[in-house]
Amino acid sequence: MTVESVHQLLEIVSHRYFIESRGQWVFRGHSDAKYELKPSVGRRGHTSGSTTKYEQSLFDSFRREAGAYISPAPSDEWEWLSVAQHHGLPTRLMDWSHNPLVALYFSVLGDQAVNGQVVALKAPRKAPARVLGRSPFDLSKPMKYYPNIVSPRIRAQEGLFIACSDPEAPLDQELREDWSIQRLSVPAAAKGRLRYELFRLGVHESSLFPHLDGLAARIRWQHQILPLDGEV
Repeated sequence: MTVESVHQLLEIVSHRYFIESRGQWVFRGHSDAKYELKPSVGRRGHTSGSTTKYEQSLFDSFRREAGAYISPAPSDEWEWLSVAQHHGLPTRLMDWSHNPLVALYFSVLGDQAVNGQVVALKAPRKAPARVLGRSPFDLSKPMKYYPNIVSPRIRAQEGLFIACSDPEAPLDQELREDWSIQRLSVPAAAKGRLRYELFRLGVHESSLFPHLDGLAARIRWQHQILPLDGEV
């Protein structure tokens, strides 16, 4: 199915995803439809003997040094992983949102010459307390994880994480029995208009990244576009 307008996306989600309770389906946007559903730690080259060693070294180094900048310190490995993901460290966490408009926004960024994609994931259950009491590096299946709000960005983007059990495998290959994935195509030719429509609806850099960097990015973009349909 193809999305060429915000109206079209809302029609699709209203009849396909919003008929179930909130949180049953979550959404993610890819600016390139060829992008695999892998977490960042499984997509990066490294010099370690294995991805397992690479991931553990990244995490241990971050936790050892980041304590000087964080007060109070995260309470467990899951929260440390959330903070690391927020600050750009490659982790086994993947960002998702309850809001399909947020996913659409990320699908229209980047290369305007390639098709984007909105991914819908049906993941009915969140990680139970017994799983969150163990290490996130010992998962046998992916888990839907609701972090504490370690950043205003998580709240603004209605965010949550999928913690992958095998960072090197696309999520499609390790779905739980009651999970499923659907994809909506976003044509390259529609990206500019979609981004403008989202802007008019309040979905843009300064709403999704509520800090000065997001504000500056939105203002910069806003002054580089031409009005559409005779607007001034």
